[in-house]
Amino acid sequence: MNRWRFNLEPVARCLTAQTRRTFLRAALAGVGGAAIARDGPAALLARRRPDTACIVFFLDGGPSHFETFDPKPNAPADIRGEFASIATSASGVRIGEHLPLLARQAHRYSLIRSLYHGNPSHAEAEHQMLTGWMGSRPGTARAVIEKPSLGSIVSRLRGPRRSGMPGYVAVPWSFHHAYRGSPFGAAAYLGPRHEPFESGHLPSSPAAPFRVTTLQLQEGVSGQRLRSRRELLEHSRASASSSAIREQRDLTDQGMELLLNDRLRDGFDLSREPRFLRDRYGTHEWGQGALLSRRLVDAGVTFIMLQCGLRQDWDTHRDNFAQMKRDLLPPLDRAVSALIEDLQARGMLEQTLVLVMGEFGRTPLVNRNAGRDHWASVFSVLVAGGGLKGGQVIGSSDRRGAYPREGALHAHDLFATMYHVLGIDPTTMFHDQQGRPIPVLPRGLPITELLA
Repeated sequence: MNRWRFNLEPVARCLTAQTRRTFLRAALAGVGGAAIARDGPAALLARRRPDTACIVFFLDGGPSHFETFDPKPNAPADIRGEFASIATSASGVRIGEHLPLLARQAHRYSLIRSLYHGNPSHAEAEHQMLTGWMGSRPGTARAVIEKPSLGSIVSRLRGPRRSGMPGYVAVPWSFHHAYRGSPFGAAAYLGPRHEPFESGHLPSSPAAPFRVTTLQLQEGVSGQRLRSRRELLEHSRASASSSAIREQRDLTDQGMELLLNDRLRDGFDLSREPRFLRDRYGTHEWGQGALLSRRLVDAGVTFIMLQCGLRQDWDTHRDNFAQMKRDLLPPLDRAVSALIEDLQARGMLEQTLVLVMGEFGRTPLVNRNAGRDHWASVFSVLVAGGGLKGGQVIGSSDRRGAYPREGALHAHDLFATMYHVLGIDPTTMFHDQQGRPIPVLPRGLPITELLA
């Protein structure tokens, strides 16, 4: 089925957005996509799970698919690299040897090994993987967000799962590189109400306390006193005379709601978790962030983006194998496996979609610095929960890990799947600052092999 999707894409590019969707659905109907072609967006949305959430692990810098989810044990050494592969709990599926905990959970997730988007530049690719749209400013690290982030779209179209909670939380931040100025987790033309609530940095030690400073009341200001101030403000307000005034009023109200929300404050309180569980997630920020993400889903947040990397940590042009073995794979292995296991034990995995992804993969050949360079022609993503099928591999790369061999899938298809799980129609139109209509996604279809 997906092989046809890949072959038809050049033709589809020549069609209008609506015609393209109709064309692809009709073509897919003859090769296993009959459900999508027959049902259309309305029927797909009618089958959605009404209380789904999503947690995205974003591996900033672009993780090597060879050392993670698509090892090539039979390739020459300059392609295979230094690591071996290991068997998993899913029959016939092997992953990198330094992910042993995830290997035990493989029956609960699927691996997509044939994703691509074709742009190996960080800024444009990050924009692609955090908004669903490729950035259009090549050759500049200081790219600006041109489309709303995935989380902001979810905030706008789904909102929180419980009243008074933010729809979108970023842990520890929303991809604002202080040294690069790349706000790809932001809301763009959806406005400040749909910007993420940022947790700030978490402690690496499970014994250390954690407080979100923006949720702490100032000294001498009690909750009751803040409520009284809010009532006084309401009485003193004049009727809004402009959209800017109304927006400012709405933001003030939203901020006060968050400050007075004990459920949200409790959701961020990691001290409520038993020490053994905090240890299981790992003594590092990614592990504690994964535990916090589960708590936030439980509290009613719909979309959490967890940044696994401070400054493109996964951009391993040098010493790829030493960095992966020492610094990157062990904490990721512990954090993701603990989250999947914990969600399953609590009966939450069916309603929580988990994605593990970066902006692209790495080059097939190991370079002279024992590193791998940028590669967007094929890469891998882990998908778990959300009512999707687990224990399988979707698509494959060629023997060199350079291009899709079977079932090529554009990144758009991954996000169409995510939106399907969340009950969002990706053809929904927004209007930018100039009033131009822009859909949630430019194209893409849910990946039928994942749909239960």
